[in-house]
Amino acid sequence: MRRWPRLTLIGTTVVGGLLGIAVTLRAFFRSEPGFGAFALLGCALLGFVYITAAGLLYWRDPRQVQPLTWALAIQVPWISLPGFVYKFAAGAVGSIALVVTKEGDTLSAGLHTYWHAGSSFELRFLQDAQWELGVNVAALLLLVLLQRSIHLTADAVEAHSSTADAKAPVLPIHPDQTLPSRDNE
Repeated sequence: MRRWPRLTLIGTTVVGGLLGIAVTLRAFFRSEPGFGAFALLGCALLGFVYITAAGLLYWRDPRQVQPLTWALAIQVPWISLPGFVYKFAAGAVGSIALVVTKEGDTLSAGLHTYWHAGSSFELRFLQDAQWELGVNVAALLLLVLLQRSIHLTADAVEAHSSTADAKAPVLPIHPDQTLPSRDNE
């Protein structure tokens, strides 16, 4: 695997996750006491901790892609409906969404974009919100980069192992014969 995709994935998840943890902890101490606020902030904190841990696991062992895949996948949907809003991003946000607004008796729809570097979390229930369905393109591109690097790495390992097998020396050993051990020396 080339170095820049791996460093991009690690940097975005670890730095974005740590930034999200810091912002969430700041909100913990600034929010009004209430079970709902603390429960939602707890969900955000768990999400950002998971993303950070997934990035660190991938840094330690590039074969640990499943946690990173989930960490990126939970950031892709960008949903806002009357009664439910879910927007979650760590590191970078680049959303493209179809937004439907109602002003009086008039409905209008259009594509909206939202871009920024940083981390954000929005989860709301039973509140009035506009219709907005979209994707976090930044997280989707990172997910595609991860999946592409997995396939490239797997192809390289397979090609290397097939050439290594062809070049490996074969020692003819009779079934009754054993290899000398170092203990006998």
